[in-house]
Amino acid sequence: MNVIIVDDCSHVMGDLLPFLDTDITVQFLQRSRGLWSKTFGIAWQIHKAQGDLVHCNYALQNAWLTDKLSHLDILHCHGSDIRCALNSRRYGWIVRYSLCHAKKVLYATPDLADKVKQFRGDAVYLPTPVDTERFSLKEEYSSGKLKALYFKQSYEVVEDFSFEFKVIQKYFDVTIHERNVPYEQMPQFLKQFDLFIDRFSIPSFSKTCLEAMSCGLSTIDCRHNASLNSLRSVLEDDRSVQDVGWFNRMFVENNHNVKVVAKQLSQIYREEAIKNGVA
Repeated sequence: MNVIIVDDCSHVMGDLLPFLDTDITVQFLQRSRGLWSKTFGIAWQIHKAQGDLVHCNYALQNAWLTDKLSHLDILHCHGSDIRCALNSRRYGWIVRYSLCHAKKVLYATPDLADKVKQFRGDAVYLPTPVDTERFSLKEEYSSGKLKALYFKQSYEVVEDFSFEFKVIQKYFDVTIHERNVPYEQMPQFLKQFDLFIDRFSIPSFSKTCLEAMSCGLSTIDCRHNASLNSLRSVLEDDRSVQDVGWFNRMFVENNHNVKVVAKQLSQIYREEAIKNGVA
């Protein structure tokens, strides 16, 4: 079976590809954020590509072009395409069109379910994968004051959570990081820290948070909802940061292991291929 994969999001497909069933071959079409690449460039790639199934990531122009130039067999929604673009005046029609015209719809985080299923009641949750071998358990934790990491997000204003950060800073040396870290360097970068502070404004784990959990970092995440009392309960918990980190590691292994998610996706490909008369 030959699958065409259109683009990626946060290296999700890049993580999954090595672990798909061996009889599945992949043609991976990628684009940059440049105007030409994300319009005519990706359109030309889609037009030329020949495959049994087309798996398109993100429900915006990629999906619309795929439906017009090829066949939109699988639409994979990842986040801002649903949280932000679905109801926007400028792009909402593209997202809604794509949701309704795709043969199969996947969504990457549980918080997307309600919005996606307004249009596709048959949509399927495909967990965000984490390569637990690449993001292996860290061996040492900081001596002295523990270290915390927060990645500054374009959709969050740090000053809005200044009080929460002041509370966290009583217990941790907090780094607010403003630059992207190359993916191949991310495991070692994360392991320099003991606590990962995830996004406050979205009620789901970011992929980076899951990767930090896989490395054994303790986390402040969507389970705490930026509640001051909840934050204090985490920071003042009798369990050590390392114990919480080990719990996080087990959570990722049980719910987001890349090999398990790749098996699930391989099965979806088979089911869709049968419907299309391919296998």
